[in-house]
Amino acid sequence: MLFARRKLKPTHVERALFGQGDGSHLHVQDVDGIGRLGALNCWEHLQPLTKFAMYSQGEQVHVASWPSFCLYRGLANALDIDVNMNATQVYAVEGSCFTIAATTVTGEAGLDLFCQDDEQRALLGGAGGGGSSRIYAPDGRIVSNLLDEHSEGIVYAEIDLSLIPLSKVAQDPSGHYSRPDVTRLVFDPRPQPTVEIVGAEFAAPRDDDEALEELPQPATA
Repeated sequence: MLFARRKLKPTHVERALFGQGDGSHLHVQDVDGIGRLGALNCWEHLQPLTKFAMYSQGEQVHVASWPSFCLYRGLANALDIDVNMNATQVYAVEGSCFTIAATTVTGEAGLDLFCQDDEQRALLGGAGGGGSSRIYAPDGRIVSNLLDEHSEGIVYAEIDLSLIPLSKVAQDPSGHYSRPDVTRLVFDPRPQPTVEIVGAEFAAPRDDDEALEELPQPATA
């Protein structure tokens, strides 16, 4: 595993289950044979400051993780394929990076698991699906194969990192095209743990015997 990350801020009802990340999760890493690799999840691609923090680290290949787009189909346009793939395409162009949209598919097994009747199935598009995986080039072109929204599979593309500087010559929002004298981002990449142990003498003992040994002993006459 290269690195693990957590969504910086869970969206809407996700907060009932998931905690939030910190600046250390806005991470871009050099990966042999790939380039500088980073990732965001779902509507983090609608967060301008989050995106800017990623662009500023020289990201070359970006993984955009998305859920299935069948939820509330026809009822909530902001959740559909077009809006969110457009956001992914804009990320590729803004960041001048190759962007992999990795989406999930809701199949029949998922519908059976989540839905008890036709009314609930209708909230997942009736027939499920919702897949839309693809790969965008830095100029916004789709450079991969496309899959049917109901089909699980892998999309492939040959990428040429030399196209990135050509794109950044025209615009680089965190580089020569920025105006830090007018607007700038304060980015704290440090981990923010819930519990921080200060001082080795307070480290948790390994077992109950060691815990007893470290307790103060009563004075003897």
